[in-house]
Amino acid sequence: MFWLKTAGLRLIEFSLYGHGVLHFVELGFALYEEAYITASVAGFGALTMMLGAVFLGTTHRHTPQPVIEENGSASRISRES
Repeated sequence: MFWLKTAGLRLIEFSLYGHGVLHFVELGFALYEEAYITASVAGFGALTMMLGAVFLGTTHRHTPQPVIEENGSASRISRES
């Protein structure tokens, strides 16, 4: 079942990229039509979608992190405990 979760997260990540690309297309059309307020909203949406996809795609993981103890040994603990 882990592969299903991983595939779902990748799908969401690529959907964010696609959504950001569509906002850039919308930005281009708004600039072409000289709709500058719409262009600024579309540009903000494009920027936030792309930044979210880039940064959340590499840092947002639901795995236990190793903990370095005082004696130098590393152990894994669950955040739910």
